[in-house]
Amino acid sequence: MAGDRQGRSDGQSERVTFRKPTYNHAADVWALIALCPQLARNSLYCELLLCTHFADTCTVAERAGEVVGWLSAYRLPSEPSTLFVWQIAVHPAVRNTGVGKGLIISAFNRPCCKSVTHIKATVAPTNKASNSLFATLARDLGAPIRQALWFDRDADFKGQYESEYMLTVGPIKLRSI
Repeated sequence: MAGDRQGRSDGQSERVTFRKPTYNHAADVWALIALCPQLARNSLYCELLLCTHFADTCTVAERAGEVVGWLSAYRLPSEPSTLFVWQIAVHPAVRNTGVGKGLIISAFNRPCCKSVTHIKATVAPTNKASNSLFATLARDLGAPIRQALWFDRDADFKGQYESEYMLTVGPIKLRSI
């Protein structure tokens, strides 16, 4: 089932489950993002809004009652057939176990995303983990992947951040993996 994955820690296999967040998850999500220094840390209030207003398209991954994964995503207002992935945070203890892909697939398989044909995200070229995740996702969904400069380091970020490229996965051929 796409909603369940196995995560391994200390040689023990523990079940990771995926579901929509509630307001109770916001503080745990905020703390998890602090463990992922490559991610911009939003305010706790922002995480509360994501866990409530955008719960239908966001996902938490839990293992043994602990939040070990987070996906913030939403359908683009101008492109309702597109799910935009804003952030993916995976606890260091469960990285490279499929949790990142499971977070996206959990949201993608929900009724609110039935008409989604494309998944987009902005990713820096040096973010090898995200680039690999989206390439694997595209392959598993039977979809092409394209990239184009989206936010320029100098023009948009005033030299403070690396340029980001819009990755577009789609049109998606397979509805579940």
